[in-house]
Amino acid sequence: MDFKIKQDTYNPLLKRKEVHAEVDHDGQGTPSRVELRKAIAAKYNTKPENVYVVDVETKTGTQSAVCEIQVYDDPQTAQRTVPKYIQTRNLPPEERKRVREEEAKKEEEKPKAGKPKAGKAKEEPKAKVEKPAAEKPKEEAKEAKPKQEAKPAPEPPKKGKEGEAK
Repeated sequence: MDFKIKQDTYNPLLKRKEVHAEVDHDGQGTPSRVELRKAIAAKYNTKPENVYVVDVETKTGTQSAVCEIQVYDDPQTAQRTVPKYIQTRNLPPEERKRVREEEAKKEEEKPKAGKPKAGKAKEEPKAKVEKPAAEKPKEEAKEAKPKQEAKPAPEPPKKGKEGEAK
């Protein structure tokens, strides 16, 4: 696996190098993100924890992939900046599976926390509060009025020779 750096820029605001590289992988499949992380970390003399492969794209019928890689100055900045799904993608397969299982367990626990437990006593219904006497006649007057029935809508005029005025 040989790689050529196409573009290398430093972003001081995010404290990272943004690298665009082309990786030649003759006779092999597209290299994994873990392999790319190790190779880029060795090239830039940093730890693989500071390197995140954002995108790997191999064009159909070619033996080279275009990669977008971010090399951070320190792992804390990387943890805060890189989205969680990119962090998960850059893990080895065993760790990735473990992390996804933990997230699935957390998702299962969230709905359970929202439901009330059956063992708790239900709240007693609140007693109806009597409304003041001043409001009662208005409500009774509303109830006493019969509702008017809706009239059917008139038919729309017909188009054509039959509906024209003569």
